[in-house]
Amino acid sequence: MRYFASAFFFSCFVLGSVSAAASPITVVPLTNESQLVLVPETLGIVVNANDPQSLELGRQYARIRGVPTGNIIQLRLPKVNYIAKHLMVRELEHLRAAPAYDKFLAFALAFDKPYKVDANQSITSAISQGIATMTWKGSCNATVENPDADATAGVRLNAKPSMLLFGGGSLADSVALASRGKAADASDPPGDVFLVKTNNTARSRPREASMDRALASVGEEITVTITKAQALTAKAGVIGFQTGLPVLKDLETLKFRPGAFADHLTSFGGAIGENKGQTPITELIRTGATASYGTVREPCNFPEKFPDPERLLRNYLHGDSIIEAYWKSLSMTTEGLLIGEPLARPFPVVSADLSGTTLTFKVNRHTQSFLLDAKGSLQDGVSPQGMPENIPVSIYDVTTGHPVLLGDFTIQATMKDGALIGRLELSKAPKADLILGMLPRR
Repeated sequence: MRYFASAFFFSCFVLGSVSAAASPITVVPLTNESQLVLVPETLGIVVNANDPQSLELGRQYARIRGVPTGNIIQLRLPKVNYIAKHLMVRELEHLRAAPAYDKFLAFALAFDKPYKVDANQSITSAISQGIATMTWKGSCNATVENPDADATAGVRLNAKPSMLLFGGGSLADSVALASRGKAADASDPPGDVFLVKTNNTARSRPREASMDRALASVGEEITVTITKAQALTAKAGVIGFQTGLPVLKDLETLKFRPGAFADHLTSFGGAIGENKGQTPITELIRTGATASYGTVREPCNFPEKFPDPERLLRNYLHGDSIIEAYWKSLSMTTEGLLIGEPLARPFPVVSADLSGTTLTFKVNRHTQSFLLDAKGSLQDGVSPQGMPENIPVSIYDVTTGHPVLLGDFTIQATMKDGALIGRLELSKAPKADLILGMLPRR
């Protein structure tokens, strides 16, 4: 549905207060005005036709997220931990033959089994990149490079990443996970990111430098706590948690906020259907995280095979969905399993509220940092600090996945958190959850 602005007011005009209760609106970063955007309309839901609970989860998730029922695709998968490669080839052909396949930018896999293909590849990797054709030699294999590694916030992905929508237990747990992801949207939650270095050198050291970079990069946007410990205990308001250990203790003492990510660098975190003597990532989901990542086989401690803390956190804070932020933080994805609610997007690049038909825009704690990242495309009027003094920005309705221009305004480098940017009047009230996009201009 398209909604056009009938008028737009810039921040220099002081307008009367809006009487109706305002609701926060998701604002995603854009890199061009014609790109397709990951929203419910462009998300595919894959269900296992051999699993009645998977069929029900797909229906409930579509309802919670407003995904069209036509986006649900049924595959016939065995209800076991792994699927043989030749069977997965057949199901991938069926998936790619779906009438709407080309419009999908990512997939939610509404089942828990299978979670891997043969012995070496995760189910999320197979859906996203196809069947791995490499020859496996022992345990320490460099795998296919991710074409989207290092991409910045808002950049459209080359791959179609997928995430296993599994709450770690019953159908009710998976529905609760879906609801957590939805509750996170545009919440800009207060809370802390805990990056924990441990005495387990092999599992901790590969990501420690990136942990330090994360603090330096986004420490002014969100509280990033780097600590040396063997467990994270009794913490509330957790929005992120990354560490390196085979076994995680005291998870039940952590209070995750909706939208929180959590993972640990170890060999078999993604082996969710087997007892490998290591904490499966489903335990992080079951105790309240909204997304996680782990490997399904022995990967060795290649840092490229695990989420890079700085890249993950920076893109998440700058408006990417959790599946986009996680995917861009990985340089090698073949052995890795992504699990969680893919559309969770807690951090809008500007704050936007809708009251009736009036949209109000304000600078938030992420706006200036996001615009500074985008300044490479802004050539004129750069201040001594490296930020353009005045940044023209366009606002689009991206609810359908296709950007539709609503209006333009300017954000000044001197604007602080909470400063009013302006207001915009829609021609009529949206009939569905409105999603906006912001595109910095030259």
